[in-house]
Amino acid sequence: MLGLDFGGSKIAAAVADATGRRLAESTVATDPARGARWNLELGIDAARTLLGKASGDGALASVGACTFGIPAPDRVVLAPAIAGWETLALRDELSEALRCDVVRVATDVKAAAAVEAKFGALAGHDPAIYVNLGTGLAIALVVGGRVVVGANGAAGEIAYSVPRVAGSGVMLEDVVSGGALAASARAATGLELTAADVFAGEPEDPRLREIVDAFLAELAFHLVNLTVAIDPSRIVVGGGMVKSWSRLERPLRDALEEHVPFPPELVPAASPYDAVLAGAIQLAVDALQEDGRQLIFATEPSTKEASA
Repeated sequence: MLGLDFGGSKIAAAVADATGRRLAESTVATDPARGARWNLELGIDAARTLLGKASGDGALASVGACTFGIPAPDRVVLAPAIAGWETLALRDELSEALRCDVVRVATDVKAAAAVEAKFGALAGHDPAIYVNLGTGLAIALVVGGRVVVGANGAAGEIAYSVPRVAGSGVMLEDVVSGGALAASARAATGLELTAADVFAGEPEDPRLREIVDAFLAELAFHLVNLTVAIDPSRIVVGGGMVKSWSRLERPLRDALEEHVPFPPELVPAASPYDAVLAGAIQLAVDALQEDGRQLIFATEPSTKEASA
């Protein structure tokens, strides 16, 4: 089985056995400037290479793929991270390129929340909120044991919320995301810094500290209002920024405890950095089970079975 995580800054792939246990995995950096087709082929080539190394003579049984945006049968909507990505019929593209009929695709954050609800930090918590802090920003709601999809598949797309101080066309992701931190640091320092660089440098640089403080204040404001509306038992945070959890946790926890009538638990995800890839693998497992096909295990078939 193959899991693929198409992100704005990287593409991760993993080959797994019938139980979902990972056999091999790899990651390649995207280049958004090259557009959708180039980056899609990059991910497909990485998947083929990994399959060749990990699966031996085994046939590809199913594919689970996660993407930023909302995958529809003929396009991916709300997917601005890579130009042209919205034009891709992702399921069909992967099915043809990888020669596999059993392919399931899903929004990255929803797949991550689903696997955290089944096996990870959200298990047993209902309702609950999964927050992804990475290159972009999104959340997923778990209600009744299921991830809420919404009428148009866009539940949880808080990147499109309006920030507190909004200029024309400004949305929350322009203020609260890894990309937003990098842009603010560039404007303040003239340096090309990643979000990780900003967190690492802010103890010694007042300019970066001011940027992080503003970032956390805006995030806390929206998280408090969302929490009041949902009344979750737990909030789980995943994504690359969890590497700076020691800086994130206290301001967010303080805001929740001060303003929310019933403050929920606030914890990092069980798989904070690759919950999306874990979700993609689970998609592949679920897709094969729902397809009704029998799994082929490592035992050798009999002559009769082979001839059949």
